[in-house]
Amino acid sequence: MHTTHPAIKNSWLRVLLFLITYLLCLISASSLINDKPEDLPSIPGFYISVLLNLIISFSLVLIFRKFIDKNSFYTLGWNLKNHNKEGIIGFITGILLCCFIGIILWAMQLLQWFTDGVAVMPLLLSFITMALVALAEELVFRGYILNNLMQGINKEAALVLSAIIFAAAHSLNPYFNLTAFLNILLAGLLLGLNYIFTKNLWFGIFLHLSWNFVQGSILGFNVSGIELPVLLQQNIRGSVLLTGGKFGLEASWLTAIVFAMAIPVYYFVFQKKYIQPSA
Repeated sequence: MHTTHPAIKNSWLRVLLFLITYLLCLISASSLINDKPEDLPSIPGFYISVLLNLIISFSLVLIFRKFIDKNSFYTLGWNLKNHNKEGIIGFITGILLCCFIGIILWAMQLLQWFTDGVAVMPLLLSFITMALVALAEELVFRGYILNNLMQGINKEAALVLSAIIFAAAHSLNPYFNLTAFLNILLAGLLLGLNYIFTKNLWFGIFLHLSWNFVQGSILGFNVSGIELPVLLQQNIRGSVLLTGGKFGLEASWLTAIVFAMAIPVYYFVFQKKYIQPSA
């Protein structure tokens, strides 16, 4: 059987080259749409940036997968038929984790919700936007980066390194801080846990989607510093160490605790399911 070898042998070098190209493309795209970089992106501008990110992500991964990795795009983990249960689990996980943290803040009397009319179309557009964000980021950080790192180092080390890269990539978001870095790193670990056993993207995509959408458009928090149309308006008070402040739940220490509890649980569940015991 003939095996095609990658154009660049070292997997870390492939990842480094991809990251440099990816960041240069994102910076170039950002310079085209951000007329006022000192301000938060306007909602229309944010949607444009999401669409450009999706195009850049899919285009670069396609090019690198074909000409550098010498492999097919499909093998990055697009098989939904045999992994639809993981997708459902990921979607439910994002909802439960987000709501759990919100309920804790509500029980501590730091958060109240109220409604001020419900606009269906903005919420639908927000859901679609968060789906595109999840597709693009999971393809890049789990599908390409984690996939390649696993070819050079053990899967746990690859997962940690990919999560660090994932967190660092959010460092230019508004109101980013060290707590946000830690939480996004932990999120990167959680999002990639299924992938290191299955090399399938759907758990991470659906978890990423539900976490962002419920956090932002349902519960009213900012998502990584970005404000979205919301179903529930907030009255929030107390320390930003608990509430996350203007960055959102991803800058809350409650999120760090909940993620740190969830990660080992999911790791052992997936390990038990996919690693066969030795005879």
